[in-house]
Amino acid sequence: AAAGLSYVGAYVINTYKSYDNFLQDKYALLPAVIIICVAVVMFVIGLIGCCATFRESRVGLGLFLAIILVIFIAEVSAFVLGFVYREKVKTDVQGTMQSVFEKYDGKNPESTVVDYLQEQV
Repeated sequence: AAAGLSYVGAYVINTYKSYDNFLQDKYALLPAVIIICVAVVMFVIGLIGCCATFRESRVGLGLFLAIILVIFIAEVSAFVLGFVYREKVKTDVQGTMQSVFEKYDGKNPESTVVDYLQEQV
């Protein structure tokens, strides 16, 4: 799972390079960075769980369960926040895209992004 999340985070960062003029916000890469950090934490937690299971340690397995529960609560919280703020993100992205399309003249850097986007469709 950690390897899959790392791949997704790296893919988002790589894709951002093509669409960076549409996403003018400086926090646009924050989700990708968070995904990579979560992948690293998941790897460490998985290692703790494997070591606790190998040693048959009740304390280690209890700690592993507590950590997994905290992660589950954080995931549910992130889902709820994403659901609540989805319209704000949608309007922000649409506003930025509209401004980029209005500035299109075929010469500025924003124009190259619009050209790239049209080539991809």
